Parts: sequence; C-alpha cells; structure tokens
Amino acid sequence: MEYCFDSIFVKNGKIFATGWAVSSVTENEIEITVTDEKKTPVDVIVTWAARPDVGLAKYGDPKAGHVGIFLEIPFHGQHLVTVYFKEKNAQGNVISEQSLPLNPALIAARKFLKESKAQYVSTKKSLIWLKKKLTGNEYADYDTWLRIMRVSRQELFAQRKTKFSYAPKFSVVVPLYHTPAKFLKDLVRSMMYQSYANWELCLVNASPEDVHLTSLLENWAMRDKRIRVIRLEKNLGIAQNTNAGIAASTGEFIAFLDHDDFLEPDALFCYADALNKDKTIDVFYSDEDKTDEYAAHYFYPHFKSDFNIDLLHANNYMCHFLAVRKSLVDTVGGLNEKFDGAQDYDFVLRLTENTKKIYHCPRILYHWRCSNQSTAANQGNKMYAIHAGKAALNAHYKRIGWNARAQEGAVDGWYQTKFTLKEEPLVSILIPNKDHTDDLDVCLNSFFERADYQNYEFIIIENNSVLPETFAYYEKIEKEHDNVKVVYWEAGFNYSAINNFGFKFAKGDYIMLLNNDVELITPDIFQSMLGFCMRPEVGIVGAKLLYNDHTVQHAGVLVGAGGLADHVFKGIHEDDPGYMGRAISSQDVSAVTAACLLVKRSVYEEVGGLEDEFQVAFNDVDFCLKVRKAGYLIVYDADVKLFHYESKSRGMEDTTERFIRFGNEMMLLNSKWDILSTFVDPYYNPNLSYLEYYKINHTIKEARKQQLIARGEYSASKK
Repeated sequence: MEYCFDSIFVKNGKIFATGWAVSSVTENEIEITVTDEKKTPVDVIVTWAARPDVGLAKYGDPKAGHVGIFLEIPFHGQHLVTVYFKEKNAQGNVISEQSLPLNPALIAARKFLKESKAQYVSTKKSLIWLKKKLTGNEYADYDTWLRIMRVSRQELFAQRKTKFSYAPKFSVVVPLYHTPAKFLKDLVRSMMYQSYANWELCLVNASPEDVHLTSLLENWAMRDKRIRVIRLEKNLGIAQNTNAGIAASTGEFIAFLDHDDFLEPDALFCYADALNKDKTIDVFYSDEDKTDEYAAHYFYPHFKSDFNIDLLHANNYMCHFLAVRKSLVDTVGGLNEKFDGAQDYDFVLRLTENTKKIYHCPRILYHWRCSNQSTAANQGNKMYAIHAGKAALNAHYKRIGWNARAQEGAVDGWYQTKFTLKEEPLVSILIPNKDHTDDLDVCLNSFFERADYQNYEFIIIENNSVLPETFAYYEKIEKEHDNVKVVYWEAGFNYSAINNFGFKFAKGDYIMLLNNDVELITPDIFQSMLGFCMRPEVGIVGAKLLYNDHTVQHAGVLVGAGGLADHVFKGIHEDDPGYMGRAISSQDVSAVTAACLLVKRSVYEEVGGLEDEFQVAFNDVDFCLKVRKAGYLIVYDADVKLFHYESKSRGMEDTTERFIRFGNEMMLLNSKWDILSTFVDPYYNPNLSYLEYYKINHTIKEARKQQLIARGEYSASKK
C-alpha cells in the first residue's frame, strides 16, 4: 500500500488534504479514518476520484479504479489529528495499516510529505509535483532531484570566468529585524558564493538594539566591501525598511531577498545571462522551493508559469526571486506601507502596469525557509497579509480602469475576480446537434433556468439527424423561445465547418462555441467570461468542465502533454486546488476546449474561424493557437463551471475509420505547429514532465499503418 498527499491546507476550521492512495493489488480496498489527539474518531469526509496517472504508474492501467483522494477533516484549535490508512482484502481482513499525524499549525512542513512513504509518480494530466525521471523506472524525491539538477562546481567555475559584454550591478536589498544569526549567515554566504561578481548586498538593520546582530553585520561588512549596512534608528515596517535599502542602493537592478532565506550560487548569473540575450528585460523572477529551519531538507518546489497576468491576479505566483530595473522602481515608487503584509504583491502589480518585459527563469534559485512564524509554513499565521493582498489587487484594478473587484478565494492567499459589466453585448451560442434532443434540452434549459444574463441567442446547427422527434423538438423549442434559431447543415459531419456555417447566422459581437452535452452550473457564466473576453488583449475564454461525479474534465489545455495536447487536472475533485492552486485559479493558458469557448466576433473573423481540415479532433487547439499567434491571450475561467457528459453525441474513437482520421488530425496539428520538436508551452514549466512522446508517436505510426492497410499497400517493409 502506498499513499501521498499532494496538497494539504487549512481553511475555516478544517484540514483539506488531496492526493492518492493505492492498495498492493487492485482487488483490495483502502479504508481511511481519522482520530484526534485523544484517539477519538473524527467525522472525516472522504471523496474518491479518478487518478488515471496513478493507475497507469502503479497498475499499468489508467482505468484502474478511483485512487485519488480528497479529505475534509474538522479540527478544533491547533490539536493534532491522525489519518489512518487500512488495506483490506476481499474477505474484509486488514492486511496493512499506516498512519500519518497532521498538525494544522505545520501542515506545510517537510515531514508530512516525507512521511507519506510514497514515490512521486509521473503524471501527464496533473501539475502536482516534480515529474523528473532519473534512472530506469525509479522516481526520486525532490531533495534528490535538486541535488542532481542544481549547478555543479565545474559549471560554477566556468561561470566565474565568463566575461559578459553587459554586466550590470545587482543591488540585493534585505530588511533585517532581529534576524537569527544562523539565518543571516546562510543568507550572506549564499551571496558570497555567487558566480556572478557584480553585486552589492544592502542589509537594512531595523533593530539597532540587537547588539549581537549589529556586531555580525559589522564583521560581514569588513570582510567584503560589497556588503553594505544601512542602519535605521527604529523599525519603520517592512515596506519602509525596504525602501531605505532601495534608496541607498547603487545598482542598475534591485533584487529582493527576505532575511531568513537564501539563494542558489548561480542566481545572479542566470539573470545576467538572460540580460545579455535581451537587454530590454525589466523584471526577473525564478522558480523557488521551501526548506526547513536548518536548511537540511528541501521540499514543495514551485515550478512556475512564464509571465501570466491573469494567474497573477489570482495569486502572487511570481513572488521570489524578484529583481527589477532601478529606473522602473523609481517610476512605480518603491514599496507602499499601506499594504504591509502584501507589499510585494502590490509592488509586482504596479510593475506590470508599467512594463511587459518580464522574464521567468525556470530554475530553482530561491530557498524560502519555513519557520513557525513564516508565511512559507502557514498562510494562516499572517491573515492580515491575505486581506492586504485583496486590497492591493482592488487598488490595481482601480488604477487600470477595470470594473472589477477582488474577493478572497477558496484557499487562503488566492483570489477571485468578479466583473461588473458596463454593457451587456449579445452573445451568440453555436451548438451543433444530431438527434440526442434529450441532451440538447438539458443544455438549453440549464441556461434558460440558471443564467442570470438575458442577452444571448442560440444557433442550433442541425446536422444529419434521422429521428422525426428531433425535428418536432426543433419546431417546439423555436416557438417557445424567441432567442433560439435552428439552421441546417446538409453536408457530412465536420465540427469546424459546421461551426463556421453557424457563425454566418450569428448576430452577436461575442460567439460561444458550446457542445450539446453540457449543463450549466454557474449562473453568472456570461458576466464572468465576458468580463475577461471584453478586455482588448483577450481573444478567447474557456470554462471549467466537470464530469457528473464532480471531478474535473477540463481546466485548460496543456500543449505538448501526451506529445500534442491534453487537458490538465483531469480526474481531480472540482474543489481540489491542484498544483499551486492552479486548478482553481483563472489564468492564461495556451488553449481551451471548444466544448465551452467564448470568442470575440472580430477575433473569429480575423483568424478565419476554425480550420475545416480538423473535422473532429484538435480543432479547438488549432483555433486557440491561431488566436495566440495573432497576439491575443487565451484565458481559463476557473469560476465558471459546467457539467460535460463527454462524447455522448458522437461516441468514442473506437473504429478503424475514426482511428485513421484521428491519426491524420494528430499529424496535421504537429506538422502545422511543430509541437513534437520545437513548441514550448509558456504556461507550463520545463521542470515538470510531459508524458513520454513514444505513446503519441506510436499512435501516429499505427494510424499510418491503418492507412496503408485500407489502401492494400501495407507490408512489413513499409512499417
């Protein structure tokens, strides 16, 4: 029996834990119970969900049962609770038992991940943890991965000898307040070990009464002239203390480092190297992880997206290791004490208002130390920071002229954006349909009954129905609703061509592509999706789609997964935050599914609509990539939900003819966008794995084989 918690967080007096648990053989069952510190049973809610990635890795079968878990554990105060995993055989006998203590005050600590006694399993669909294969079929834990992947001594030696044509000075500003000596030593040493030499360390001492700290600072300053001590008469708060360091700095770039954290030795070199490839970069940030108080173990790596403005509006994902051009700092005005606790979030938001030259370095360069008082260990220790973050986000929206408000999300430190529309444009909803009027009726009525926005029309595109009751339904629904129109496509099924045909009848300035097998859940679907789509830089908005068991079917598309494209977070519970909250965060993505897709009419026309060559598969991915190429953003709206009863209407790809066509469309997508060779999804991180390409390549080869067989030209020599 193995188990692993991917995410553990505390909210509203409950512990929420998500992950997976697998028995030694598929026939056995796992029972999960919880007790408090007095061994009294706790009424835990256990939800099992599909985890095809785990089933594939453990049993070689992605359909091997629901092994994903979502636990909701009530607790009182800061008491310890214990989770028990019991494996039972077919006779109901317990053959294995393991337990895991959880302390709500320390849920982010390393031991809760280490004690799970589980391998980190490679997955193609969930951005859940590190997915780096090391040797054979073994997957190492993050500690091991970091020690293998971090810069080597030989590389550091070569970096120190590198002569850049452009070598700006980095001023690293650190506000200090009663900083423990151990933490300060780790920080300063990490600076002195930097392979890039042109830096200064501005240590702002806001605790002059701390004699021991003052003595340490004086000693460090004497040892290296690049270390400068700025002495304050009193503590002015983190924002003003930091501003004092900025004012005293002399570098062309200002970098920010917390007093109990430290850097990798190639951190500044990576930024300088990027600048020598693009001297216009104004803002840098990197991947980061967490470490224990003794810097002995590393865990919880945050492998980030490239610049993602909508994800930033959900959470300050950029965070560390932030470095900013000094002239830009002067322009935005430094840190604002009004937002102490979230002063860095406010600062980053103001930076994005003044530059788009933002560079993400996909390397772990920053180590965030977990201590009992640190937000790295528990966001709940600084609830005031969460409130300040919401205030900072609302101030940002006011400055940029958005008619929107931020509100606290389902997880502490994450935010939702709610839009108030200044106008209510007509939305034309295109729904291809062949028979299946029961599904269509559920879809239409879910909008009629639940949507709290009225300015929309349905264009039902009839294609090849054969049942008389289907046409009777069309006549009935058009009579009952003035905003329903049925148009007739007389050629064979081609999803792209059918929607392009339906588009000709649409009157709206916004077009929604919608499957007939969806059911609306969220009443403010139009307000939310239009709120994103009406922005001039946004071309397409997609929604969160769920299976009828409330697990995720779609939360954005990762281009490159499985070799071409796949839905992320497929199979996790709808309330599971996913990796770093990304399953519940509205954000920019490379593609969304056309099962529910909102696009500007002008953008649809600009890119020429959907490509007829993609009859069934990948038409939405191709469409989104065309829109992105035209310079627009694609947004996944995590706050809009619909049920998707997938593939009810047309069935699965289970015939030779469909298999051949699917293979053709895969090859077409790859040849058009070169996904297998050169395409890089900017919203995914290269340190997280895509499914090995051999599976998609095998499918393509099999499709070619079927083509040759169909033409009577197949032979062993041609395979």
